[in-house]
Amino acid sequence: MSTHRHIDPSSRNVNIKLDLLNPTIICRPIEYFETPLQLPVVASYLNKLQFIEQINDRVTWDSTQWKYSPGILAQLLVLLPFVSANKKVSLSRIHEAYAGIDLELLIGKSIDPATLNDDMFGRVLDRIFEAGCSSLFSSIALSVRLTFNLSENFILHSDTTSHVLYGDYECDVGEKPQIKIIPGYSKQKRDDLNQIMTGAVTDGDGLILYSKVLDGNTADCSYNNLVVYELREIFGEGFKKYSYIADSKLLNKPNVEKLFKGPHPIRFISRIPENFHKKLAEKARTQAYTENKWAYQGPCCSHPGKTSTEYWSCAISESIYDHPCTVHVYRSSERERFIEKKVDKAKDELKPVLQELEKREFACEPDALAEKERFLKDYSKSLIYPELVLVCKEEIKKPVGRPAKNPKPPKIIRNWKIQTVDIKRNEEIIEKRKRKAATFSLLTNIPQEEMGSADVLITYKGQGKVEQNFKILKEPLMAATIFLEKDTRIAALMTMLYFSALLHGILRLLTHIELEKLPEPPRINSNNRPLIRPTSDTMIWLLSLFKIRSSNEGHQIYTLVSNRRDQVSLLLKLTRFDLDFIGPC
Repeated sequence: MSTHRHIDPSSRNVNIKLDLLNPTIICRPIEYFETPLQLPVVASYLNKLQFIEQINDRVTWDSTQWKYSPGILAQLLVLLPFVSANKKVSLSRIHEAYAGIDLELLIGKSIDPATLNDDMFGRVLDRIFEAGCSSLFSSIALSVRLTFNLSENFILHSDTTSHVLYGDYECDVGEKPQIKIIPGYSKQKRDDLNQIMTGAVTDGDGLILYSKVLDGNTADCSYNNLVVYELREIFGEGFKKYSYIADSKLLNKPNVEKLFKGPHPIRFISRIPENFHKKLAEKARTQAYTENKWAYQGPCCSHPGKTSTEYWSCAISESIYDHPCTVHVYRSSERERFIEKKVDKAKDELKPVLQELEKREFACEPDALAEKERFLKDYSKSLIYPELVLVCKEEIKKPVGRPAKNPKPPKIIRNWKIQTVDIKRNEEIIEKRKRKAATFSLLTNIPQEEMGSADVLITYKGQGKVEQNFKILKEPLMAATIFLEKDTRIAALMTMLYFSALLHGILRLLTHIELEKLPEPPRINSNNRPLIRPTSDTMIWLLSLFKIRSSNEGHQIYTLVSNRRDQVSLLLKLTRFDLDFIGPC
């Protein structure tokens, strides 16, 4: 299949190119469409990927029975989160969301939004699920680098997240649910609600390559086992070139055995959990401090700043289930300072407690001594502890009235109190806490001569890129909550939203690449600040300041922000907006 879309050089299409190559500020025409500029930009990415054509080829449908093709309806779903840069769009009001927008710019066909309805989108979601959500996503996502002429990247970051759902869900009579919508460990802290899980794998630049909709109670260790198998199926022999990065839930015996299975073990990096392989993390940490041969690695990571955390490392060779691996132990300066702050905080919290203790009086020394010992025991494993002493207070009580001829000796009343001498640091506990808090260990089977401690750390820290995609998915524009009634449609919708997140990644990456070509960052960010490694949300906001007006007179780009008028050409260049991939096809 060609990577380029066939463009019909119709007169209208030529006019679109000419009009948009020469943007002008115009007066308000009588009748026109207004399309936020971010929509044609991201739609051009989909068109370049032949999204409509690929969906139509993969799903089962009859052109005589469908008013609009599955590819067109799917593209409208994927573009929906980009309609507005600052408000939520309801899935049940898609026709309202697209009202007044020139859909011909987005899908190459003139459509009246009023003709769109829920039944159309429900049916296309059914077909997408039948075609296989995960395989459909990967077949398109894996073509992104070739389509946009991006260099290869062999890093794979993997993680899962949860999605809260409201309402009741059903499946067809007599059928078992395809996705179990049930309570599970909620990463949104909503254990009272049903949920589904999704897993994603991105490359080192944060572009999503794989997505999977999972049961609501899927454990991360089970997901890793599944995804390793499926990635092997997707990449085949080429999988040996990739490195699989995941959090600590990757590491258990079944998963490690699967990673090493076959003639070409899967290269991996993962954080070592405390209870893994006979407490390997604690053993490595103790050895690193005992040998005290830390190698300074400097601040991390790809774009360190003045406040970036500094790291020291120690590499230790280990055999894990009879497989050669390396444990990289890292010590950070930031976490050591964090423990010192906790010491100061503990002191401040102890002072008022001691003041209350010192107010108490005890009638006998054994009671006071017992309370002192109890108090010290409570703080025996704390970062700080008080130094306490017992103080005896004597009060002479004389008889009332005139002294007798043979007076009785005065009565001496003794009260015992606990007094604070000092608040001391529990250096042994502090050092132990510092070692545990300031260090973490990564396990890998990549040889040290191929990837040293610094590169292993930088690569693992890239896990934030897959987590950033989850944040995009959970923004109000995307899928913080889902209100569909069928589990299969929920799975298909999540796949469409993952395509939306993929577009975010493409927009961000292309912008970063184009910015690096400029002699200096342009001052087009908010408050005239330089545009440095912007997020996709920042770029969508900048693009949303411009609109395309389509009328019988042609197409013009306009903005109501006067000081932005000269920025549109730069924005189109930064986002690689290709006019060959908008308009009629």
